[in-house]
Amino acid sequence: METRLKELLSELIRIPSPTGQERALQEYLEGRLKRLGFTCLWQEVLPSRPNLIAWRGRSSLLLCTHADTLPASSYELIESGPFLKGRGVIDAKGQIAAILLAVERTDAPVALAFTVDEEDKGVGGKELAILPWVQKAVVLEPTGLQIANAQAGAIEVEIIVKGREVHGACPERGENSILKALKLLEQIQRLPSLQREHPLFPPPFVTPYWIQGGDPELYLVPGETRVRVDIKITPSMDMGQILAELENFVAPFGSMKLLDSDPPFETSPEAGIIGLLRAACEDAMGMEPSLVGMPSWTDAEPLHRKGLEVVVFGAGEIHLAHTGQEMVKAEELVKLTRVLESLLIRAAGE
Repeated sequence: METRLKELLSELIRIPSPTGQERALQEYLEGRLKRLGFTCLWQEVLPSRPNLIAWRGRSSLLLCTHADTLPASSYELIESGPFLKGRGVIDAKGQIAAILLAVERTDAPVALAFTVDEEDKGVGGKELAILPWVQKAVVLEPTGLQIANAQAGAIEVEIIVKGREVHGACPERGENSILKALKLLEQIQRLPSLQREHPLFPPPFVTPYWIQGGDPELYLVPGETRVRVDIKITPSMDMGQILAELENFVAPFGSMKLLDSDPPFETSPEAGIIGLLRAACEDAMGMEPSLVGMPSWTDAEPLHRKGLEVVVFGAGEIHLAHTGQEMVKAEELVKLTRVLESLLIRAAGE
């Protein structure tokens, strides 16, 4: 099985699919799935950028992941001891390879969806058409083979911090907007609405992704600084309350513009999809995985809003995604394949 999995993954990685250029990979997937007896449907959600939806028989189960990756300088699979390295080995072409091998090894019915644009605005997942007989979904993303039944949301804002310019030799006569911005970031972390704990997530955190203030050529205390900030939101929090509190807090410092927001979600531990997936893990790995929280946005959030029982599950560690060190153990992808194969068979027997 491992050799076959490596062959599939190598083929997938050799087809570049950076966000906006997913079509060649989608066509490859369509051809392979048709040969396995799947009916395939193109759902155009962006100009010339369709989701690929496929099904074999009628199953209430959907396996979903995304076709796009971040750009890379090289598109090849590298073997390094027990590890497989390369763009997409966990995010998400390794997950796709496991899906392809699982549906190759069993003729069980299942629905599949390969979305576009997940690494940008998530339009593919947000617009994904749900087949009428589908009721539950597993979104394939790196979770270390643990079941993520909850997903963090996020608020992304740009804050303009106002100060007062003065000559650089007289900083005490002005108000340094960079120093004010640093103070603001420290204090946001302590907002009361961000203090609600959740057992599946670490304390909420505020991450500045970009900061700009002053001019390196001028001997001048800066009078304006811009900061782009991401604030993680857990399912125990109220996004409306957080936004209102954040706006009131920022007002004395300057102004704020909301750039993006995605709500968190949580699927009940008693949901049928969790019992089904846990049983499949027991079949394939001899153990039941833990329930964990997914710290990043995935296509699971819009599927949850569409009324599906949904969890996130897959091989690899999320902190390695998007990096030059993206890697996964081949053994872990083999385990994932076996879990998916068992999951398909169990779902067919419901």
